[in-house]
Amino acid sequence: MTGWSTVIGTLGGVAVTALFGLVTAYFTHRWQQERVQQEQQLVAQRELRAARRDAYARYLVSAQRVFDTAKAQYSVNRDQPLDPIEFSANPPEELLVAIAANEALRVEVMLLAGEPLRVRLETYDSGLWKLWPVMGSGNDRNLRSDTTRKYHDLVRAMHDEVAGTA
Repeated sequence: MTGWSTVIGTLGGVAVTALFGLVTAYFTHRWQQERVQQEQQLVAQRELRAARRDAYARYLVSAQRVFDTAKAQYSVNRDQPLDPIEFSANPPEELLVAIAANEALRVEVMLLAGEPLRVRLETYDSGLWKLWPVMGSGNDRNLRSDTTRKYHDLVRAMHDEVAGTA
């Protein structure tokens, strides 16, 4: 009987060891999968933040270019202001190029942005589109302060979204 107990004890020990090995392998594999998924999510979030930061910076530069170009046109036209509607229908080439570049970047930002930022972008962009024909035609620049406030709201929303606090 001692021989059988030795065999049974050895086989039982092997079975228990194998069982613990399988359980350990299962949980280790599961934890590794979860870790890989978390790392992939972090990489995707990091890449999205980088893409947003880049697109937002390029958009702000292009919006400033539209503003600066309209301001330069204001200096040219302020002594003999033009009709803002006619001016917007046929803007100078330099302003037209700035507007086209800004619109392309606005679409890119809309695709990358979250909902709160899209709302602020639409608000700012509508203000910019109201401002440039009036300013560029040499008429009143009073819209500028409202557009500046909207600009700062947009920049704050962009910062919050890139920082992950939005």
